Amino acid sequence: MNKGFLNLAWSLWAALALVVALIYSFVWPQKAVTVTTGFRFFVLRWGHALTWILLAINFLLRGLSSSLNGTANVIALAGGLMYASFMVMTFIIK
Repeated sequence: MNKGFLNLAWSLWAALALVVALIYSFVWPQKAVTVTTGFRFFVLRWGHALTWILLAINFLLRGLSSSLNGTANVIALAGGLMYASFMVMTFIIK
């Protein structure tokens, strides 16, 4: 098993990211996004959780093999873009 960030296993980081994704899927935005529709609704409702799921996939790929780091980087970039769109939909577009 490859050691990851802070010398902790990548699988541990993936598990922590999945816990955060579950929290944002079931606990956080209960009534916060009921007035929006369409793409904005999707991003506001699922964007943050999807970001953490993509980060978890990134961590799992890094833990499997160092040859998958390029793919993990692309998935981490997708997570960053998802988070950026979540922030734009939350604070800029009203």
